Amino acid sequence: MLFPFNVVCCSAVSANPIESGKLRSYSRSADSLHTKIANNVHIAQVSILTCVMLVAGSVSHASENTLFDDRLEVNLLLMQGFQAIQAADGAFRPGDEEQESNFLRPRFNLQLKFKITDNIVADVDIAEEPNDFGNNGDRDFSFHQDFGGIEFNLLGLAGRASEDKNLTLRIGNIGAAPFQFKGFQDGADNQGNALVGNSPVDYATAENGVQLSYTQTLGDGRIESYNVAGHITGSSFGEQFQEDRGFNGRLQGTLNFAGGFKVGVNFFQADQGDQLNFDAGGVASLDGVTTTNYRFGDGENYNFSASGSSSRETHIGIMPGLDMSIAQFNIAYQPNANTSLIAMIGRAEDDFAFSNAAGDVLPGIVSFDAAGNRFESNEVVEADSAVDFYVLEAQQYLVPGKFYVAGRFTSATNDTDGVSGDDTLERIQVAGGYWLNDKTLWKFEYVDQDEEANSGGQIGAGFDGIITELSVKF
Repeated sequence: MLFPFNVVCCSAVSANPIESGKLRSYSRSADSLHTKIANNVHIAQVSILTCVMLVAGSVSHASENTLFDDRLEVNLLLMQGFQAIQAADGAFRPGDEEQESNFLRPRFNLQLKFKITDNIVADVDIAEEPNDFGNNGDRDFSFHQDFGGIEFNLLGLAGRASEDKNLTLRIGNIGAAPFQFKGFQDGADNQGNALVGNSPVDYATAENGVQLSYTQTLGDGRIESYNVAGHITGSSFGEQFQEDRGFNGRLQGTLNFAGGFKVGVNFFQADQGDQLNFDAGGVASLDGVTTTNYRFGDGENYNFSASGSSSRETHIGIMPGLDMSIAQFNIAYQPNANTSLIAMIGRAEDDFAFSNAAGDVLPGIVSFDAAGNRFESNEVVEADSAVDFYVLEAQQYLVPGKFYVAGRFTSATNDTDGVSGDDTLERIQVAGGYWLNDKTLWKFEYVDQDEEANSGGQIGAGFDGIITELSVKF
């Protein structure tokens, strides 16, 4: 997204990390009157967006697309991809093993940032993003609020504005992830990610709440700057008020050292387990239960014929996302704009684990049943589920500002109670990127994901293939 996490982060591709968070589902009424109304609303949506796009087209091509004495910043993003990906033999859905190569649907974002005063800024991202929304079996092409909020420069409002210090309060959608220093892919907003996909353990999304972030620049010493941030949110991008639903929290700290070395620590905690009602056998259904949005991470652009484009099946699916916690440590060495080396290590765990109706602990949400058919769990029991993971990522420009190569390796081990042996998921990504100009990026990637039987992988055996994307941002 256009608006950063309010931490001191960077990517060798883009200076801004990316926030994301989604409103998951809409439906289309079969009633003819409702259909007419919906059509009129859709026409109005298109008309409004057309007007905004025409206004954006009149903006001078300066370093920022601004209007009204820099009171409004407008960015338009569009991306389309092409994939040739197959699931490995033994996948949960045999239809995924033989897929045709084809084009993806375009992804579109219109990002608006409003300078209300010198110390108050509002933002909204309007998107048509099938890998997140995927409405009505991917047939509904509709624009939605993808992200939005208001930020207050508290030091400025108190008359104590400083170039070296910043204290920001954000209300609205709070985007967060335990990883730092690397880009993230979110639909058409893909130019901050050196590769095409994210990682299967990128626990990123957005929820509703408040965030406080403090950054201080220290000058020419060994530590150039530091940041601390915390937030509290509900566990949904929508509005849900179930009894015993708790809040989710995050604490994050970052140190930026001279010479391009960076260190970050993150801790996430969800509190949703009190919603569960257990039967006599100790099994609880997830029907009507709100779980934390980051349990699977955000949608990727890999797609499979046997599932909708908004699925999260390329991510690991071990934890239900109830009393879920994540602890992650990140380090990076980015000595210049051409080189980036990043390492991340972490552990995610929950006080509950997926099970079958008999209360047997399962390695993840998806598995084979006794008859050999794909089974997706909707029950949990009180048992510790967990995954230990690490991620290594590198990017190097061979032609500065023009052509780069990049790679990422992810390893995740299922540490759920009662699960052992054949419990590792690994993903290898190798990619390149070529800037046709400063607004147009062509990326291509080879991806190979291997899922062992008890890994918690949701494809069932893994997948591999190539994918390419062409995107513009102006």
